[in-house]
Amino acid sequence: MWSAISSIILGAIGWAGARLLFEPIKEIVDLRREAQECLIVFGNLSKDAAPDDRLQAAGTFRRIGAGLVSRHIAAWPWVAWFYHRCLHWDIYSAGTMLIGIGSSTLNEGLSHANASATVPLIRNCLQLPVLGEPTMIREMMDHAAWPAPLEPRNHF
Repeated sequence: MWSAISSIILGAIGWAGARLLFEPIKEIVDLRREAQECLIVFGNLSKDAAPDDRLQAAGTFRRIGAGLVSRHIAAWPWVAWFYHRCLHWDIYSAGTMLIGIGSSTLNEGLSHANASATVPLIRNCLQLPVLGEPTMIREMMDHAAWPAPLEPRNHF
């Protein structure tokens, strides 16, 4: 009898822990991943981009930014403590800056957002890695058969 009651109680505690801690953290991690994807896909938007592409980029930046800000505002105190103190993420600042990039992309015609000073701050707030050259491309460039430099000729 006691084992059945204790298993029900432990199951309820496990469900509450997963629901109140792990699910909100998973939502924030998913938005962090989406922010990285958005910076990769729309970060080099050309100034000559089609209005539909500009609208899509602005909407994506603002949607992800609003998601981060709303999760910060509505977060349980222990969830906010975990992502702020343990993971060192500032999702409120990152979300606000993403909303700003989205608004600038749409209203002011911001192009090449990755070149702006805001993107490194967003990457820092979310602890996102800086994009580098892919390993395969770097290896190909290192081993490419470039023409040998011309030897200087003796004019004597």
